[in-house]
This record gives sequence, structure tokens and C-alpha cells, in this order.
Amino acid sequence: MSMRFAAGIEGGRLRLLADDNAVIDLSLNEGGRHRIIVEDAVQARQVVAVLEECDGIGVLTAAGSLPGAMPVAESMALVLRYHQDSVDSADDERQLESALYLCGLPAARIAGLGREQPMKLDRVERWRIGLARWLLRPPELLVIDRAFAGLTRREAETLIAAEASYHLRHPFRAALFVDLDSHELPELPDCRSLVHLAELACHS
Repeated sequence: MSMRFAAGIEGGRLRLLADDNAVIDLSLNEGGRHRIIVEDAVQARQVVAVLEECDGIGVLTAAGSLPGAMPVAESMALVLRYHQDSVDSADDERQLESALYLCGLPAARIAGLGREQPMKLDRVERWRIGLARWLLRPPELLVIDRAFAGLTRREAETLIAAEASYHLRHPFRAALFVDLDSHELPELPDCRSLVHLAELACHS
């Protein structure tokens, strides 16, 4: 049975409603990982769409959320310079290199990454670059959309390790994982809240 979703931010809290019932109510200034498990891709898109409409929410998709044809350096430069009057290219480059390194990319790889197009990179690498973007410009809430779908256990562990850098750098910024229901779904370390939409539907 389909659900109707709505979301809003008020008083530093995010509320996500399903069929007018609050399913998520979390503080945006206390940090931590949170997770909502959805039944299928359609439901995932619906949840992410209503969250994305809220001011201050950033979305990191499985593909990294970067323009596929624009070189990595240009994409990241746009992010760094957004709403900034002065531009220091050398400082931009230092910030980018630091963020990519924190997200698990080796220095040798970072050196040649700037000229490459995200669409030509493998999915895990694109995701880590996308995470670096939010590391540099953190939103009030980072929504991580179906990061683990289709990945091997080892690849999923790589993403979880990279995502830890976000909480180290921004301990008071929360992250909400939107994940597809699966017995292979990896556990999130220190997950503060978990909502399973299928279970809510059964009890409604």
C-alpha cells in the first residue's frame, strides 16, 4: 500500500510524516547517524523528494550527485565558490585535496582526479567525491540516498568508513540514510534511530 509523505523543518528539528503520522522527528544540531528503511525504489524516491524540498537539506545519491560530464575540479570549485565574493584557487585546491583524502582517496589518486569526469569513474569513487563536497559545505542534514544498493559487503564497508569522516569533521551535523529493505543491508555504527516503513504500515 502506498504512503503519502511530507516533511518540514521547524525549531531546528526535522519531521517526516507518512500518511500524516510522524515517522521521524530528529534534532538537526545533535549530529549522529539515523536510518529509514523503505520498501522499494519508488518509496525511496518519494521520501528523498520530500526531504529535498526542505531548506538546508543536502542529498548524496549512490552516484555521488556530481554533474557527470563536468571535470571533478570544476564541479568542486563551483561548490567552494558558491556565495563567496573572493576566490583563492590555491586555497580551494588545498581544501579539496584534504577533503578527498579524509574520504579515503589516496594522495596519488587525488593528484590526477581533478581532470576526470565523474561519469567515467567507478561508483564507489564517485560517491566518495560526492561526500567530499558535503564535507566542505555541510548542510543542516545530509540525506544519503540508497548508498548500499547493489554493492558488495566490502564496498559497503568502504562507504561506511568514508562516511565516518563527515561526523569527525562535523560532529553536530546529522546524516539520514535512506536504505532499501534487504537482508544484506550493512549495519550502521552508532546509529541513533531506525525507522522501518514496512513495519509501520503493518501496524497502521
